[in-house]
Amino acid sequence: MTQTVFITGATGFIGRVVSAKAVQQGYNVRGLSRREEGDQLLQSLGVTPVRGELTNAEVLSREAKNADIVLHLAFDHDFSKPFQDLVNTDIAAVNALATPLVGTNKRLVITSGTGFAQPDPQGGETFEDSPSANGPLVVRLQSEVNALSYAQKGVHVNVIRLPQYVYGRSNKTGFAAQLIKRAIDDGQSFYLNDGAHCFSEVYVDDAADLYLLVAQKAASGEIFNGTGKTTTSYRQLATAIGELVHVPTKSVSPEEALAQYGPFFTAFVSVANRASNRKAVEKLGWRPVGPHLLTEIKTGSYVGVAEEFKNKAK
Repeated sequence: MTQTVFITGATGFIGRVVSAKAVQQGYNVRGLSRREEGDQLLQSLGVTPVRGELTNAEVLSREAKNADIVLHLAFDHDFSKPFQDLVNTDIAAVNALATPLVGTNKRLVITSGTGFAQPDPQGGETFEDSPSANGPLVVRLQSEVNALSYAQKGVHVNVIRLPQYVYGRSNKTGFAAQLIKRAIDDGQSFYLNDGAHCFSEVYVDDAADLYLLVAQKAASGEIFNGTGKTTTSYRQLATAIGELVHVPTKSVSPEEALAQYGPFFTAFVSVANRASNRKAVEKLGWRPVGPHLLTEIKTGSYVGVAEEFKNKAK
């Protein structure tokens, strides 16, 4: 019998790839959609659109109840709101999805981030059980804790922690694209201090594969880092972007960055984030094989993205 998968965030950059891959694997896929354009996108992928918002608890609960697998990728990214409010919305959405699954042992996979782990003092990789970092964005861990509590209530729950750089397929909304656009607008590509600190990245198709692997194979209550390469430095990234859009690359101090780019952007590029994927590779057989971010910037899909941004800036 064909299994049904319900996906929140199905029309998003990652969600649409997950949706397409789930359809290809023979699942009956239903995806949350907020508007007509989203409906059309999902239908083109072979997905049944479900009209609703992340705040529509009744819709979320109904769809979760009728699904065999629930993949929760949606998150309110309106950062004009207090971040705690965004987290509270996510917790309420998870509760709406998980409550009808209590006692069924059906699978619920939620999304979190690798940036909530405290960086290794020696610059090494961090793991799923590494200590939590400090900072205002770490409150999103509340949603992880809430979701995992349902594992004690007969829900098969898992968490995927994605890195800050999920990229590929000419995406224009992710942080890599934002850095490219900012370099064009500012006439320079920047990094903080010496730019030696490294970040985690994952190609979008690899991330999508992980969602389905976790839904199919993971033991309940497990957390997985969904990362590919972890050895690219911010200086390398800034240099590649500068070369792509033909602007100089410049080191700036945290104070300069704060004044020019604001607290969120500055915080985002100031912290090392090297999250190991060993657990997903060893336990699930996950093999991230997509091109690295620098390759995508230098010779891949972001060449076209940069040209589009430059043409719009003229």
